[in-house]
Amino acid sequence: MAIKPIDLQTLFLQLGQVGKQQSASKEGTMLQEAMRGAVTQKLEDEAAKAVRRPEDDEIQSESIKSEPEGGQQRREGKKKGHEDETAEPPEPETVRDPALGSFIDISG
Repeated sequence: MAIKPIDLQTLFLQLGQVGKQQSASKEGTMLQEAMRGAVTQKLEDEAAKAVRRPEDDEIQSESIKSEPEGGQQRREGKKKGHEDETAEPPEPETVRDPALGSFIDISG
């Protein structure tokens, strides 16, 4: 099938639009990649700023849960006896000056 001059004229008029569509499709893929990269970076930043519990706590809690009941009762008995010995120490006596705060030095 041969191309007629009228067909060429129509193709030449639409050549600018075709070029814009091709460049938009190429830029669109680059833009999508850039957006994915930005989203990934944002998620990584949020994950870095997030506060997480250390994994060691989970390991320690498992060892406490698996302890037999007798060991726990023994430990509680030791604590009760130890608490009586370390009752609250008496507060140290504080001495206050009755004239404190009543004189203002303005000769600074």
